[in-house]
Amino acid sequence: MRTLVKLHARRDLAYDNAYNHYLQGRLYDDLRKNGYGEILESGPKLFSYSNIFPPRDAEEGESRSFIFAATDAELVTSVAYGLCSQPEINVGEMPFVAEEAFTLDPQVEERSTLITGTPIVIRFGTETASEYGIDSDYDRTYWRPEHGMDLFFDHLNGNLRKKYERAFDEPAPEPPYFSGYSLQRVVPKPVSYADGDVTYIGTEWTFDYEVRSAAHRRILNLALDAGLGELNGLGFGFMNRTEDI
Repeated sequence: MRTLVKLHARRDLAYDNAYNHYLQGRLYDDLRKNGYGEILESGPKLFSYSNIFPPRDAEEGESRSFIFAATDAELVTSVAYGLCSQPEINVGEMPFVAEEAFTLDPQVEERSTLITGTPIVIRFGTETASEYGIDSDYDRTYWRPEHGMDLFFDHLNGNLRKKYERAFDEPAPEPPYFSGYSLQRVVPKPVSYADGDVTYIGTEWTFDYEVRSAAHRRILNLALDAGLGELNGLGFGFMNRTEDI
């Protein structure tokens, strides 16, 4: 389930592509105030969210949108209420006002395609690098195409299985979950923090699917709610149906 929040710019603004931590801070504050602090502390996040789109400079009064998705309908409602009840939203130097929110519940079709709304982040350590024959001296490496599709999908599927088992308290169906894929591009994504910027390396994709069972349908719908890959709580790995683009 998801909510589409309509925003407007309080003044002329330049779009800040390093917005993630600022937007996360506002969302996390609202969630803690509404009694959802525990879900932020441990385990894979069962929610995801888009960027503020379209991602370009805005003039005062111009409209923008934002989507928050989660497996818990009450959590989605809480976020929509939090944003609209305290409608002044400062995302770094981007000042917005939340005007209204709409509930959406997109479901996967029998066969179609999912597409990244924000880049997918996959990271691995030196032990994994050695296992896959990758030469890396870093404690944590961001996946890039030269590291191979086996590593990417092993981590992507493993992460999605953990989310499924947390959401449904039952074993996840066996992968593969997608019948085809296309890597669109590698995206270096800066994120601003109080002590400086960090650049995360993500990737944008399309994933084809064909539903095989009820459990497979659930895990695909979970990808729409909770996102794919890591750092969903920082705004990475948000997914859309191609029908909605």
